[in-house]
Amino acid sequence: MRSRCLLSLAVYCALFATDLGAQLTPREPCDRQEAAVRADPRSLQAAASLGRCSFRDYEMIATAGDSTRLAFRSSWSTALRALRRAVELDPAYGAAYRPLFAILFAETRDGCSPVTGECGHVSPVLRDGDSVITVPRRVYLNRPGSDTYQEVVLESRSTRRANLIEARGHAARWASVAPNDPRPHEYLGRALLGLGESGAAAEELERAVTLGTAETRRELFWERMEALIKSDRGADARRLLDEAANDPGADTTLVRTYAVAALNGLVGRHRPPPVDSTRARQQRARLEAVPRDRPPARAPQTGFSELLATGDTVGARRLLARMDSMIAPREGVRRIPRVGPAHLESAEYHLALGDTAAAEARLAEIERPLDDARFRYGVSMAYGGGPPWVGRAWLLSGDLAAARGRPEAAARMYRRVIGLWGGGDSDLQSVVDRARARLGSLPGR
Repeated sequence: MRSRCLLSLAVYCALFATDLGAQLTPREPCDRQEAAVRADPRSLQAAASLGRCSFRDYEMIATAGDSTRLAFRSSWSTALRALRRAVELDPAYGAAYRPLFAILFAETRDGCSPVTGECGHVSPVLRDGDSVITVPRRVYLNRPGSDTYQEVVLESRSTRRANLIEARGHAARWASVAPNDPRPHEYLGRALLGLGESGAAAEELERAVTLGTAETRRELFWERMEALIKSDRGADARRLLDEAANDPGADTTLVRTYAVAALNGLVGRHRPPPVDSTRARQQRARLEAVPRDRPPARAPQTGFSELLATGDTVGARRLLARMDSMIAPREGVRRIPRVGPAHLESAEYHLALGDTAAAEARLAEIERPLDDARFRYGVSMAYGGGPPWVGRAWLLSGDLAAARGRPEAAARMYRRVIGLWGGGDSDLQSVVDRARARLGSLPGR
């Protein structure tokens, strides 16, 4: 249970360097900080202290002594009001922004026991007017078809846009009074990225790293990469990848070799992670030393194209059904499904059989990791391994959209191919050339 809680708090660790050990031990309530704010509403320090205390207070209380009706001991809405007041009084007061953005960016709030230290409850963060509502609910794990954390996150996203818009406003105001401080540009970039304004987010995040330190550049790697990829800036994304790969101080737990390989595939380069290490050679030698019986060689099976060419559509459908069952996500496995060339091949085969809806559904599966809020984990797990292939899926998506009379959607996919794969490996440029030609042939282009 505790490990699941720590995973859910990983984004907070990255953004705000919170002390997890302190969070999971009994804490004093925030009454003293609230009293200080009431005594002096203009005290910036009191407001910032209340914000920090409330955000870090994960303990719950039983309402009216009823243990079945739990509530958080500290109110984020009370903290929000105090923090807003603080930045209104002094837009350059940086200490108030950290807890303010922590609350506005949050998608979950974990509820923990002061006795066991376990976080067995979680709440969505729901915007209601100028407040946020956090009502804890029991976490149930390993239930087929149910994931409490995923349900909570989806609920939070239904009202999250208002929080992000507020965060964007605070960050922009801070940047206007402290233009050479990297922090407001960093927060503004993150807010814009959450709002889907990827191009503007990329500009702000690059401004943040220009004003910051080498450590800032490392910490913002994934946000910068997400903004660049989602704004189709392949050349800049490749530059950032090379910077990270050649950085001797890079945190390899943050940017692993398989993640770099997957990102290179997205931007049109084949850079497989090194596998001929001492450890890999030793493991290969151990495997080769184990005697094993070789199964009899199977007769070669007729491929899909051959079956279709001979008119055997029944056999082709049977073969495609087997393929689809092999790449289908496993029920009860809570992880981002891996996608690969087999998904693209399946989409092409469905199209060959005239099943456009199934082809579009398969292409949507390929697209899903890019749209996942956990971009870092989705991209790393989904697209790793093998030569670049996903640009061909984008090209096919554009072709399908064009055929269905959706030129704007088609243009978006063609531009992605051109923006991300253009300038990549030479053997991929034929795909880019086809995307350029088809973009130029769209109505009104």
